[in-house]
Amino acid sequence: MSLVKKLTLIVAVLLLPLPLFAWGEKGHYLTNEAATFGLPNDMPAFFYRAYPELVFLAYDPDRWRGAGVSLDAFNPPNHFLDYEFVAGLNLPPDRYKFIDLLYTSRTLARHGITNSESGFLPWTIAELTDQLTNEFRQWRFARDPERAYIEHDIIHIAAILGHFAGDASNPDHTTINFNGWVEPNPDHYPTDCDTHFRFETQFVSHVIDLSDVTPRLAPVEPRTDYFASAVDFVRGSNALVREIYDIDRDGGFDIFRPLSPRAKAFAAGRLAAGASFTRDLWVSAWRNSARAPRRRTAPAD
Repeated sequence: MSLVKKLTLIVAVLLLPLPLFAWGEKGHYLTNEAATFGLPNDMPAFFYRAYPELVFLAYDPDRWRGAGVSLDAFNPPNHFLDYEFVAGLNLPPDRYKFIDLLYTSRTLARHGITNSESGFLPWTIAELTDQLTNEFRQWRFARDPERAYIEHDIIHIAAILGHFAGDASNPDHTTINFNGWVEPNPDHYPTDCDTHFRFETQFVSHVIDLSDVTPRLAPVEPRTDYFASAVDFVRGSNALVREIYDIDRDGGFDIFRPLSPRAKAFAAGRLAAGASFTRDLWVSAWRNSARAPRRRTAPAD
């Protein structure tokens, strides 16, 4: 590479926005766009027509940063779950019961963290999928113009859901080692605070295209227990944390080195996993909406 080209590339990298959350803008667009490629043919027609909107809105939860004190407290923990903190707990699908469990199990005291520092990613995914199922159910019985209004809600919720399902496919969003290795480090993993950005933004932005992701989509897997599915998916991503650090330690995500096939396959595979999970949740919400909702239990006196 000539000196001029190398300097041009360095400047381009430095001008890239530094996202606070996962995958960077391109990665989230790729996840939702690949999810649309994997859809079966039984979704409502308006959902297929909304592909451009589903892709554009994929980055919205990262656009919300800096919007205000309340949102800046609520939004970030929804993007991750530091699974090491909660691996030994029986996680309830109720977010608030989980927060209570963090206290009663002494998880917070043992790790010296606050009640949002472990993260809420599986709850966010389950809550949004519940919302999407409910909106699809309303749509089935609505008439115009109300049906058109509900369609807008459906597309917005589905796109935002894709963002968080995509987050869950990134091992960095499932671990306390989210931006540099913080545990005992006999394998000499990188400890600098650029590891997160190096993988999810620099490398993905420069190396990965849609054509790398769509061939890796998994077959559709219907989901009924959204929370259990989300926890299982996060757990699977967490199992890959050492692999992502192996690749990073060996320079695989360094865009100034020759392209690492292992690094490219890993990044494309994780984006495809996020796209497949997103697609599964969209499809499952639609199909499950044909069933009657669960009966509500009477509130306790």
